[in-house]
Amino acid sequence: MTSLRFPLVPVRIELGGRVFEETAILDTGFDGEIAIPESRAEGLQPEDSARFVFPDGTVVEPDIFRGTVQLAGMEPTDAEITALGTEFIVGIRILSRYEVILDHGQRVIVNP
Repeated sequence: MTSLRFPLVPVRIELGGRVFEETAILDTGFDGEIAIPESRAEGLQPEDSARFVFPDGTVVEPDIFRGTVQLAGMEPTDAEITALGTEFIVGIRILSRYEVILDHGQRVIVNP
């Protein structure tokens, strides 16, 4: 799959009976799997919470959910989904499952 919207890729997320088909930011600095906007998780029962420390030292403890993620048309996979911030984000723990090529800041290529 090739995305010409660098550094964005299409994702399909299933969480608590909800389906999100969005464009997500690739973020190699995010240690989690998938982050969704906090507002999209309202009304869902979290399974856990996590602890993240941002580069500026800020500590947050967002809710964690279990769901399914399909990155760029690849096979769906179970994932830990973090309700954090206002953007859809794909973190390093999902990216490490694929070959991801960031081609000169122009496109993203994702291979199984």
